[in-house]
Amino acid sequence: MTQTQTRTIKALAPIECPEHPFSRVLVLFMSLAVFALLIGVLNFIFRELYMDVFITQTALDQVVVKDEYIDMWLVGLRFDAKLAYWLMLPGILVSLLGAMGPAFFRLCVRIISVWVALCAAWLVATTCANIHVLGATGLPLNAHQVASFMHAPFANLAAYSANYPVFFDAVITIFVTGLFLGLWHRLTTIFSTSTLWKKENMINWLICLCCFFGFVWTSAQTYITSTDPLTPDHARISDIPMVNYLVMNAPMSIHYSDAHDRLALGKIKKEEE
Repeated sequence: MTQTQTRTIKALAPIECPEHPFSRVLVLFMSLAVFALLIGVLNFIFRELYMDVFITQTALDQVVVKDEYIDMWLVGLRFDAKLAYWLMLPGILVSLLGAMGPAFFRLCVRIISVWVALCAAWLVATTCANIHVLGATGLPLNAHQVASFMHAPFANLAAYSANYPVFFDAVITIFVTGLFLGLWHRLTTIFSTSTLWKKENMINWLICLCCFFGFVWTSAQTYITSTDPLTPDHARISDIPMVNYLVMNAPMSIHYSDAHDRLALGKIKKEEE
């Protein structure tokens, strides 16, 4: 009786578990670095969408100068890094459990996978909502609006469906979340199959550890890790409120809801700094 070989789709190939406890933790750390980079890429795409909808296709395109476009990308990248830092922190704590054994490593992979999917879905959903709110009110989504929605989500969805494409937003959220999770899983699988983890090599492993925590340190954007700690006032790059609103990604804009009034005041003059 001939045996048929089963083929595993590369995109769905399992993340390999290294033998050494230290290398298992490092693989999980690398998966978080991939997650943070994908967050940055997704926010890059969303910011381009923001700029296209609210600037380049409006009369603002005639008054927004080149330097403000550049500042939107550069300062926005800092807010994206800050968001990625916050989202990585729970994963770092979970990853430490991977040193306890292969079973714990596989459990950590499942937990981080769920966390990655939830974070991606939250980012996409809040971005869609932020686009609708900006278009309808000229102001970004705030924490009060999110809290009101979460108080009765199904009733609010039924009410909003009359004015906003809720079904389309849900499809987009599911599709982008699935694509995000698939990319994260595939890239993490590639990292896990590297020869770097096959044999014990403490020097290279310590270099990887230093690079990862250097990446986390840079992303933190605090007064400890930066000579210019990130604050909501960094988003005040223009005298045009809409430009300032587009600097932050949706989750950070919700977090800094109290700063929306300051963003409407225009950029901070040098003598005020």
